[in-house]
Formats: sequence, structure tokens, C-alpha cells
Amino acid sequence: MQLPGFALGGVLGSRLLQQRSLKRERVHPLCSEGGGGGGGLKNFGRGRDDGDGGLGGDEVSRLGAAVPLEPMKKLEVITTTSIITDLAKCIAGDFLSITGIIQPGDDPHVYEPVPTDSIRIESADIILYNGFDLEMNLMPLINNASYECKQFAVGESVEPMPSCESTDTPDPHVWNDARNAACMVNAISDAFSECDPEHGKIYLKRARRMNKELVELDQWIKKSIQSVPESKRMLVTTHDAFQYYARAYGLTILGTLMGINTEEQPSAKMMSELISEIRLAKPPVVFFEKTVSPTLIRAVAEDANVDLCDESLYSDSIGPEGSGAETYQRMMAYNTRVIVDALGGRASPPPLAFSSPL
Repeated sequence: MQLPGFALGGVLGSRLLQQRSLKRERVHPLCSEGGGGGGGLKNFGRGRDDGDGGLGGDEVSRLGAAVPLEPMKKLEVITTTSIITDLAKCIAGDFLSITGIIQPGDDPHVYEPVPTDSIRIESADIILYNGFDLEMNLMPLINNASYECKQFAVGESVEPMPSCESTDTPDPHVWNDARNAACMVNAISDAFSECDPEHGKIYLKRARRMNKELVELDQWIKKSIQSVPESKRMLVTTHDAFQYYARAYGLTILGTLMGINTEEQPSAKMMSELISEIRLAKPPVVFFEKTVSPTLIRAVAEDANVDLCDESLYSDSIGPEGSGAETYQRMMAYNTRVIVDALGGRASPPPLAFSSPL
């Protein structure tokens, strides 16, 4: 089954320094005809158990007793955003060392590198980044990484939407469609298999298992949004990060205060136009985001005589521990429940129960 808008001919943005194409084995039923197998779902939003076909405890004990071996040094993987870090850890398990640069709650659009980032990138064996100019301040360091370091723009495995500002500028927020996240998982699995072929089958199995979770997440989001009265399926947000979400799940982006980059500051004209659009359409609420100050969007909501949602959304990051949005899946479920509740719908419990503050 081929879906429109997906790049099915290979990972578009996987970039080795040698500019080789990433060879892919399609595993996700929403991204390919082959579909994916894999075991049943466990711990929705985690995908981190390691029962993936490796040696059992008895076999390891017998081998260890006969031939004591030096532990092999793990490949060092550097990831940029907290979303990519979470997906990568699900696939890598204990076989690779994963270090994320941009922490949960931080904004990749405006992140400024620190000296330790340069050191980590210089020593990396693998770098995973989103691409589409999301991590602009990190790209000089990534581009100057060691020749031996392999680089993969996993977000560019998805055919991008153009931004509202320019058809030449791709929207980098691809992960806000769960089907796109499945393609990112595939790209990560393929990257790890290429660099560490010894564990390639295990990476593939983990990707298949995780993609089954993403199928259920995608279906749950669609069902939840459908509970919102059709006339109220509108989003007004601080910056333009939810176009993929809106397209995938049947919402209209009424307007945003900023474009796709949170560094931009809205002009008085932009604010006035947004206020007029809100007054005309009368959305139930205006949403703000955790990585952007709510000051300006609050002023817009007040001038338009519309409520500002009590809960903020995660747009460019997963949440910190204890937030109820600590993984990609939980972050998407968290956002969906906030949106649905604020717009007058009623979300059913996610596919498998997990802790949430909502």
C-alpha cells in the first residue's frame, strides 16, 4: 500500500559524508507494501525490551566460562533532537551508545552549541539529525565532523510539506504525523544496520515492533480528533509546527503567530491579521507551546476575545521525566488529549494504559 506524500524509493535525506544512499528494507505497513511483522505490543510508548533474539543467559554463561572476551567498544551515536534521541534508543537498546545534544524541553530552532557538543560530535561514529534546516546552529559542527563519521538526516526520509512562508522552504516538523515517525524509525534502523550489521536483524525486529505501536497511535489520534465537532476542528498556535498533524488528522490551521522558525518575531501587522482571523472564525481556544514564551499569543487571544488553552503543547521536543510526555508516543498522545479536550471532544484511553497527568 503506497500512501501519497511518502518517499518510497529510499531514504531521501540519509547523508553519509561519502554521499551514499541509505539502503532500506521497508518494514512499516504505512510506508511500504511489504508490511512489518513483529511481536505484540508491550508498554505503549516504550518499545525498549531487549528480548530480540540475542544470546540467552545460559549461552552467555557457557561461552564466557570457556572463552573470556574483552567487551567490544560500542559505536558512539550522537543525536540532535530529543525526539530522535528517544526513537534511536528504542532501536539501539544496549548495542550502541546514544547521546542526545538537545535535551527534552529545549527548542532545536534556537539551540546554541556549547563546547562539549563540539567534542561529542568530533568523536561520534554516527550522527542522526532531523534535517530540513531544523538544527541550523548545529549544522556547522555536523558538517565538520570526522570523515569516518556517518551522518543520516532521518527526518528527510519523509517527503516534506512546503512551509506556509515559501514553497522552497520545507517544513521540518515531520514527526507530528505518526506515519512519518514510522519512516524515521525505519531510517534509524537502516542506519544502525549499515554501521553495525552484526545486530542488523535485531534492529529490524525492534523497528517492526515499534512501528506496530505507531500504527495504533495513528489510528487512535484519528479516532480522537473525530470526536471533536467538525466546526471546531481548528488550531491556532504560537508557531507553525502542526501542519503535518493537521493534514494527517483532519484539522485546519487557522493561523499561527510565527512561521516555522521560533526565532522569528511577528510584526504588528501579522498580529493584527491573526486577531482578525480569530474573531471571524471563533475557535474555541488558542494554543501555546512549551518551548515558546506565551506572552504574545496570550495578548492575541485577549484581543480576539478567545480563551488561551490551560495546557501547552509539545511542538519540537518530548517532555522531561514525570511530564507524561517522556517518549515520542506519549508526547503525541499528550498533545492529542490536550487538543481534543480543549476543542470539545472526548479522547478515549490510548492503545495501552500509561501514566498521564491529564
